[in-house]
Amino acid sequence: MNARDAVTISPATAVSAAQAQALRSFSDSAWDERIVPALKRYIEVPAKSPMFDADWRSHGYIDHVVREAASWVESRKVAGLRLELVRLEGRTPVILFEVPATRPASTGTVVMYGHLDKQPEFSGWRNDLGPWTPKLDNGLLYGRGGADDGYAVYAAITAIEALDAQGIPRPRVVGLIESCEESGSFDLPAYLDVLKPRLGDVSLVVCLDSGAGNYDQLWLTTSLRGMVSGVLKVEVLTEGVHSGDASGLVPSSFRILRQLLDRLEDSSTGRLLPQEFHCEVPAQRVEQARAAARRYRGRSA
Repeated sequence: MNARDAVTISPATAVSAAQAQALRSFSDSAWDERIVPALKRYIEVPAKSPMFDADWRSHGYIDHVVREAASWVESRKVAGLRLELVRLEGRTPVILFEVPATRPASTGTVVMYGHLDKQPEFSGWRNDLGPWTPKLDNGLLYGRGGADDGYAVYAAITAIEALDAQGIPRPRVVGLIESCEESGSFDLPAYLDVLKPRLGDVSLVVCLDSGAGNYDQLWLTTSLRGMVSGVLKVEVLTEGVHSGDASGLVPSSFRILRQLLDRLEDSSTGRLLPQEFHCEVPAQRVEQARAAARRYRGRSA
């Protein structure tokens, strides 16, 4: 979801065309004037996830970006907003903020989720770009973590501000911003257990950590890829030998590797062979995939 479009509106709320345009104008201005400068500062900090920075506590980068984001949220002076940095012993911190409902007799809570930890730096950037050097080029902001997922907390608050500025009623909103997602969110379950009473009756979770096919309409992610990870290693010798001595005598480790993988996947079609990996795909999901494909084809054309 693009930050400019991150506006949460209750299905029961009717929004006029004028209000919709005002919401967009508010979000556009907020993006250019407040969010981009904050994201630039965020990109500069190598707040790598604990899996990629074992010394994250002593380095202090994660704590830095969490405090910076919390300060930005508090600076917006949203009516009734309460914010807390929650820290469990030995775990990465989370930001928890709460904004009361403006819709009379509102029930249920909308949870806005995001994260502030980052993937590590890699090679392959353009010569004029780098992971920790923010650069705005032709309307695109480059740098590690800006889209995944540093913008989320700023977009969540801006969505609330945009609705309130137009007097559009909304339910109670709770923001939960973690800092362990890129490591598999191994700290998140502990926080959910502790914070469950404060989350309340959750009716909708908006996960601001997904993608969009284009910027022409809102996109909704209905499912994400699954993954089973492992390490496959093939050894045919106890020590290295010259190919002139081993060729024809020692089996090819690469060929053995291919044979093992061929037990799992048909390399010509990509079909997974074990039946345990298969299930009935709901017709609605098939049609959604086709609709997304049509959007992509239209964009590329």
